[in-house]
Amino acid sequence: MKSLFYLFGVLVFFGGCSYKNEAINLSSYNAEYAGEISKEKKIVFIESIKDVRVDKRIIGYIVKNGEKTTKLFSNVDFEKKYKDGLNNALHMAGFKASLESAKADLVMNVYIKKIELVYNDKNFDKNLKGKMELEVVIKKGKETITQNFKPSASKWISPSYSSKDLEPFLNELFSDSINNIVSRLTSYWFIRYSQVKLENKITLKTI
Repeated sequence: MKSLFYLFGVLVFFGGCSYKNEAINLSSYNAEYAGEISKEKKIVFIESIKDVRVDKRIIGYIVKNGEKTTKLFSNVDFEKKYKDGLNNALHMAGFKASLESAKADLVMNVYIKKIELVYNDKNFDKNLKGKMELEVVIKKGKETITQNFKPSASKWISPSYSSKDLEPFLNELFSDSINNIVSRLTSYWFIRYSQVKLENKITLKTI
């Protein structure tokens, strides 16, 4: 009988220590934009935000002993989160919003191409890494300007036994990506760049 209780206790102990994998949430954009302010007060219309990832629920994975063990997932509507966040950041940066493309100086389309968090079991190194890939297309009159953003970050966190521990990191990555886009937009017409023009499309490469 004692051995039975011992076995039960061991099962409860190890069961309690197993990784609790729940849907990872994303807070609304509430960081204070601290980049440049638009000098020209241009009017921006966000035409679309499209999540083009194949699997829109999976946002990363856990690595243990060098192998992927668990997929991290989220039920967040990233398209809505990005649209709300960009509108807020654009307002903080001095841009004016428009509900019609015809009345806007700049028409923006954003494509979410990757969201990936990776948590590993390293104890004395950066055990949490994240990266995103975003393509931003700006239409200005007859010109189309495309830029790619690949924000990334890494940090060490206390050993995690729940996917909920990764939410603050996702929020930081999300806010930083929005700030990067808006900050680039404020100085879009002043930065040095090389132009490659093909028909009606211009690709900018920041120097």
